[in-house]
Amino acid sequence: MKRRVATIRAWGLPAQLLFLAAVVLAVYALVAPLAGRATGVAGLAASATAAALCWLGAATALVISRAFRDPERTLYGVLYGTLLRMFIPLFAALALQLSVAALAEAYLLVYFLVFYPVTLFVETTLSLPQADAPDGRKDVSPEVAT
Repeated sequence: MKRRVATIRAWGLPAQLLFLAAVVLAVYALVAPLAGRATGVAGLAASATAAALCWLGAATALVISRAFRDPERTLYGVLYGTLLRMFIPLFAALALQLSVAALAEAYLLVYFLVFYPVTLFVETTLSLPQADAPDGRKDVSPEVAT
């Protein structure tokens, strides 16, 4: 399992974004039948909207973390990525909940609670530095860890 995660983390940014999208689509495939059964087409729309917005937030954070990869700016990448990963889905959910009654009645916020942790986990895993990265790009050097 560790090798698979390391292999995925070594992929380029476009491949990682596609992997993130594939994970979101897989979760949507599990959620969609329940959403459709619970509230019909509105439930499908609400769950698809939540999935897309959570993916957008995670994808934006992944791009930002790549843009700030050098050791001097890593903290900026983490901070900006966290802000975007949180605020894109949060503000979109709030705006849609207050302005689109059909989505609100179809439990839009519940679907955000389903998709957000999944995208957070995958995006965070993909953003971590690789174990074989040069010394300046590792989390903790062996000398500090001992």
